[in-house]
Amino acid sequence: MKTALAACVALFACSSSPKRAEAPAIDSKKPPVAVTPAAVTHPPAPAPEAPPASLYDRLGGLEAITAVVDDFVGRTTTDPRIKERFFNTDAVHLKKMLVELVCMATGGPCKYSGRDMGTAHAGMDLVDDEFNALVDNLKGTLDKFKVPAREQGELLGAIGPLKPQIVVSADKLKPIDAAALDKVTKLAETIKEPSVKELLAMAVVAGQRGQRSYAEQLFSRAEMITGPKLLAPVAMAFREGAPQRVTTALKTMPATTEAQPNSVGNSDTEEPAKKPERGSLTGSLKIDGKGPEALGVVMMWPAKGGKKRTPKQRVIEQRGKAFEPHVMAVPVGSTVSFPNFDAIYHNVFSLSKSKAFDLGMYKNGQTREVKFDKPGIVRLGCNLHASMAAFLIVVDAPHYAVVGPDGKFAFKSLAPGKYKVQAWTERSGDPVTTEIVIGAGTNEKDLDLAAGKTTLSPDKFGTPR
Repeated sequence: MKTALAACVALFACSSSPKRAEAPAIDSKKPPVAVTPAAVTHPPAPAPEAPPASLYDRLGGLEAITAVVDDFVGRTTTDPRIKERFFNTDAVHLKKMLVELVCMATGGPCKYSGRDMGTAHAGMDLVDDEFNALVDNLKGTLDKFKVPAREQGELLGAIGPLKPQIVVSADKLKPIDAAALDKVTKLAETIKEPSVKELLAMAVVAGQRGQRSYAEQLFSRAEMITGPKLLAPVAMAFREGAPQRVTTALKTMPATTEAQPNSVGNSDTEEPAKKPERGSLTGSLKIDGKGPEALGVVMMWPAKGGKKRTPKQRVIEQRGKAFEPHVMAVPVGSTVSFPNFDAIYHNVFSLSKSKAFDLGMYKNGQTREVKFDKPGIVRLGCNLHASMAAFLIVVDAPHYAVVGPDGKFAFKSLAPGKYKVQAWTERSGDPVTTEIVIGAGTNEKDLDLAAGKTTLSPDKFGTPR
């Protein structure tokens, strides 16, 4: 390219002179030289440009990203503006997820195995100030590692679009009454323990912002330190609008307790008939004509008579950030224990009409019990983890069976006659009720339900997450 440009300049160097250059003399005795295409010299074709390095490579690859994430998490979990958000976080898992996320977002070979940002932050009610604190800490980390401005801009640019999935919309924020929060501030001034004063101050700020669920979590942590009596005068500032708090003494469950199954509840196996009746029923639950691919329950009431089932003592555990069993059926009057086997806190609650309750926060190995004395479907949630859900079906039916994802159900011992049948699945809407006639021998009946909306459970104040 440079040679061709130089030749071009030489050829037209005098073109601006007012005097025309004289043509060179031609020797007529020499034969003319034939010029062929092969004699014309062409410059070599430029080599193809290498593709630009990915942001992942320019940042230094996986080792550098891991170091950045480690420093960022350290800054964030000690930043007074945001640190209390991580009191219930598995730091090792958090770092792993962040490394995967940054690696993938910058063009690296990683695959993010965590939940999407919307689901991961559902119910946290993060606000702009907290998101900005995260960005500030990331910027501080990048400066520490002397990441060039261009790469910083690209990395922060990749994170910026995630903000709408992380920061709560203003319509979900419901500030706590200012007068009630003033009472909290005045009470905090009388407390000597620094950690309690700090938690109460942050709870007041969260309440002013409208982060009711987060404010109540901070207050509950202060309460764990002082005991409930000292803070009782201001407790309703943070708990008004939530279900009734269960305050019975916490019990201990052995760490060796076996994991619970995914579903529990079948009257035939729990209380088998001493003398089988003459009829039986088999069938399938369907949703809009297809397999349910979800757990459900079928309940049957004979028009006449029927055996009253004995209340049970059951367990629904919290293990691996999930409830197990996910669906359970128990007779009216049963008592259920809710042990926590995770190394983090959980807060089991329900807003259900038949049984609304709030068990509060408690740690690994602890449990509280609830007696369920009314029939109905009780949806369970965790106020700290929006993705956790389970369903407890409290039945007054003589015959009931939890149904698996294949939809198949069976009742082995039914007296011939008319029955009311009610069916439900976690993917359907309200329970569907119908009537069938059971004859002597084998009977078959499929039950088709309409699909319903599947959503995250609202928090314990009823705010959508």
